Amino acid sequence: MALTDILEKSADERKREKRLVHLTNSLTRDFLATPFFKKKTASYKKNADYITKSFLDYIFFVEHKEIRETEARHIQQFLTFYAPNKLNLTTEKAKPVPEILSKLVEFLEAEGHIRPGLQLVKTVKEYKRDFLKLIPRKRARPKGQGASRTRGRSKKVQKTEIKVGRNDPCPCGSGKKYKKCCGRLK
Repeated sequence: MALTDILEKSADERKREKRLVHLTNSLTRDFLATPFFKKKTASYKKNADYITKSFLDYIFFVEHKEIRETEARHIQQFLTFYAPNKLNLTTEKAKPVPEILSKLVEFLEAEGHIRPGLQLVKTVKEYKRDFLKLIPRKRARPKGQGASRTRGRSKKVQKTEIKVGRNDPCPCGSGKKYKKCCGRLK
């Protein structure tokens, strides 16, 4: 492959990325302007914006698919792997994710971007429980507590280093005693 081919390919990739970012932003803006969001709170809308952009980025940049190529397996993988592991979701932010994703799929079908919208909505409902189980449970602190409670106290730091005895086998794997191997360096 010649250098010009590589440069052209990277230029094509940059054009694709720019087009997809623009598409993501316009779809998200149009989705949040639907009547479903009229009576929702600002935090709900902010969460929906985050989830919508994350889902579209997952389709475009992780799966390297166009929006019309979205399949049930993509939704399943988004709900059971990508969102719980890669997104910054608390328990409270995670609860409306399946609803938002269902509404997004319905919106994309109505706009003509995807075809099997009903099947994809069924997939969202099918994996809703699995998704919610995968979200790490974090205890919320009551307001006003937290940093002020720990101020002035030093936390005990537990040592995670394992002590090796002089006559124990060396942890480097040489098979020698510690005192004859890595222990000599100390």
